[in-house]
Amino acid sequence: MIDQTVALAGISQAVRAVQNIAWKGSTNLTDYKAMVASLLRLNAPSAIAVYDGSFEVSSGLRVLKQQLDTSTAEKDPEFVQLIISLLSLHKQLIADQAIYQKLTKLITELAEKYAEVDIYNDEDQFKLLVTECSTIYKQTLSRLPSRIQVKGEPSKLQDEHNQELVRCGLLCAMRSVFLWRQSGGSRWHFLFKKQTILNAAKQLISSPLRE
Repeated sequence: MIDQTVALAGISQAVRAVQNIAWKGSTNLTDYKAMVASLLRLNAPSAIAVYDGSFEVSSGLRVLKQQLDTSTAEKDPEFVQLIISLLSLHKQLIADQAIYQKLTKLITELAEKYAEVDIYNDEDQFKLLVTECSTIYKQTLSRLPSRIQVKGEPSKLQDEHNQELVRCGLLCAMRSVFLWRQSGGSRWHFLFKKQTILNAAKQLISSPLRE
């Protein structure tokens, strides 16, 4: 359940970053870079290793906790809808082997190209990576029947750089969806294992794990 919870935190962190960019035009850059870095770790032995430790998705864990905790009134229907849309898109992607294979190839090439790049400190390379991720999203996920509709402030969404950040963020979210599925996650877990996931999120927030 730890790997599933970490993967859900990854989805949550990426989705919240997309929301922040769409509505505010910016997001926490460290949190965002942690998600982008996960795209480059294709052979990590665990979900925690994909994010280089659960601390890197601590923001996502807090969002997840907020949405699952029945004692918390601060629920976000838009956030939930984006996650539902991602799960639906994942199902379509698996069904379309041509696009799936293309996405796999492009992400593999991306990981090889940026394997030695420090995206946390090299801003120019980070910007190039975001642009490439945005292009990959347009060439693959955006060509599936159901496109993800991101709501936000029109002036923010019309900005070209923000559009790239949103597409890149959605690509990162899809990476986390794959990780969640690979960890045994399924939709019914939200109905029958909600408390278990919530407890795991609380545990990881108070006691972060490394690889």
